[in-house]
Amino acid sequence: MRLAASVLAMLALGGCAAGTRTVTVTTTVQRPPRSMAPGQQNATYFGRIVSITKADAKRFLLVLRPESFLVGVTANVAFAQQQGTACAPLSCPGAEDDRFVVPAGVQSLTFVLPAKTTGTVLTVGGGNMRTTSISAAQLAGIVGGAKS
Repeated sequence: MRLAASVLAMLALGGCAAGTRTVTVTTTVQRPPRSMAPGQQNATYFGRIVSITKADAKRFLLVLRPESFLVGVTANVAFAQQQGTACAPLSCPGAEDDRFVVPAGVQSLTFVLPAKTTGTVLTVGGGNMRTTSISAAQLAGIVGGAKS
């Protein structure tokens, strides 16, 4: 009740002023990042799938050989070095399609892939490329050599 009376009084007094003044205040509040459950990571990996094996009814084990996907000057310098060419970084010849993939090491990484996981793969048929949604079991079959 007090708040309503205060707002009403402020509005009444505001109407008595000789001029009107509008003030806009912008306040930016930076929120902390959403916390993740213990053990969770938010990371993106690029590489070649080595294998997918069924661990139990709820999980698969996905083994990935990581690679680095390079673009721009970084790709050009790495490509030139692989060719045995020495060049100044900004004058290296361009890598094909302005991209170059290099192995990130010999260590393969193993991830748990929940059986309920679905994903999207690129499929080619009749000269057309399209996306297809598949399950973890279907991906395991494809990696194992099954026809999609």
